[in-house]
Amino acid sequence: MRRISVLAFSLVCVGLFTIGAFAQAQPGSGKIGWIDTGAFADEKEGVTKYVTALKSLDAEMKPRVAELTGLQDKLKTISADLQKMTAANPSVPVDPKAAQSKQDEGERLQREFEFKKKEYDAAVEKRSGEVLGPVSADISKAIQEYAKSKGFAVILDINALAQASAILSLDTTVNITKDFIIFYNARPATTATTAAPK
Repeated sequence: MRRISVLAFSLVCVGLFTIGAFAQAQPGSGKIGWIDTGAFADEKEGVTKYVTALKSLDAEMKPRVAELTGLQDKLKTISADLQKMTAANPSVPVDPKAAQSKQDEGERLQREFEFKKKEYDAAVEKRSGEVLGPVSADISKAIQEYAKSKGFAVILDINALAQASAILSLDTTVNITKDFIIFYNARPATTATTAAPK
């Protein structure tokens, strides 16, 4: 009986020692925080370097956006003209050639719009990687530094979780977004730069 109790006591001591050693080897374990990465793009309170990169990308794509908007406006005008032609005085016949000409012009503009929209989407995707990629990588590295310096075992991207509908409950007291943005914006400039427009 005494052997069993000594053996049980020894096993309990080994277990406690192992748990204690594991806890010491994992500083900050269990401390969890979350960051809303969607807040990085806020012009007033966001990540300055990220906002600057976004503005640069927007400025670069502005002529393409204006061109697409212009095509959309022309398509709306053609559609309105066709409706006026057909909704005009029923006693006045519609000129089939004029209506067909408008229809053909509308179809041509629609094809041009779709082609230019695909070009725009491809350009935005490519340039986003070139302009925002280095900044995002730098932010990711800074999150690791922040987590280590503040003793966080886990920092979650609440924006990504929300988009995936993966949030069941949320404790707002562990929102470290603002603190991280202040931490990041206070850091000295790094080598992460945006690629020049092509």
